[in-house]
Amino acid sequence: MNSIERMEKILAFIESHPDGVSGRALADACGVPWGTMKQDLKMLAFSIENSIPLFTDHDEESDEYGEELFQPEVKWFMAAAEKRYTPIHLNVREAVGVLGTLDFLQEENALKEGLREKILSGFELEEEETYRYIKGEFTPIQPIQGKTFPLIETATRNNQRLKIVFNGREITMDPLGIVYYSRLRNWYLVARHGDIIKTFHMNNIQEVKETNELFIYPEGFSLKAWFGPRWGMEYGDLIRVKVRFINRSQTLEKVRKDVAHRVSELTTLDDGSLLFEDNIIGVNEFITWVLGFGSAAEILEPEELRGLILERVRETLKNYSSKRLHTLLHYS
Repeated sequence: MNSIERMEKILAFIESHPDGVSGRALADACGVPWGTMKQDLKMLAFSIENSIPLFTDHDEESDEYGEELFQPEVKWFMAAAEKRYTPIHLNVREAVGVLGTLDFLQEENALKEGLREKILSGFELEEEETYRYIKGEFTPIQPIQGKTFPLIETATRNNQRLKIVFNGREITMDPLGIVYYSRLRNWYLVARHGDIIKTFHMNNIQEVKETNELFIYPEGFSLKAWFGPRWGMEYGDLIRVKVRFINRSQTLEKVRKDVAHRVSELTTLDDGSLLFEDNIIGVNEFITWVLGFGSAAEILEPEELRGLILERVRETLKNYSSKRLHTLLHYS
């Protein structure tokens, strides 16, 4: 591998690691000693007119000559706002089709991950594209088969009323957007049926019929804002919740990762625990999430939610006979 090829690999590797990658890891990935990698990084960092948007986690601490930047444990990042993407415009179905083929490419993992990141970035909800949205973390997406998906996407863009056959029942509705919920790996249609805005699981839509009717898109409606408080895809009332998480193992790191896409309040308490506060819709999915932390999580508010947690635990315990429960408690 010559120096040019190595620098291309370095840039691809950094770009595919948004949380940063150390100089030592870059040297290992390229199969060169740290001294060689140090010279490569210097050449990239001090490129003509600083055209390559690299920065490190030590930038503000560096000395006049920047020598502190070139240590093996310093992490390197690429400024996302400065990335120069090729202006290829794909619709949702085309994009998920491309994503499905990436694993078959005979390319290095760093390059494939970079391509995946660029394609997925196109799904972000932008002001001029309110018809599609991804809820949750970006994960590999499975394409929708058949003609249902592109028909709904086109009607949503054109404000065209549709008739759908959903679970065997024909419904006339106004399509407002398409949502991918990454936790469940499912696509949903958000539509107005009468005066109510609902979600429809795309896999349960058997048929889509176009109409000649147009509708007026609700003024100010935003998929991102509408889904903001929802914990999953569940309906329900908006409630304020407070949960305390004990600093045990990787609990706090997992909490922060799980709620990174939400507008939540996270407060570190004096005892090292983490107080989570949020307005949510979707009690059942929220309870399932909290129970996943076991005794490291304690719901403080609202009181009725604490009661629902106890009911869920009691229902679980009913699955065990007295003997099995004794054995379980003995070994836990």
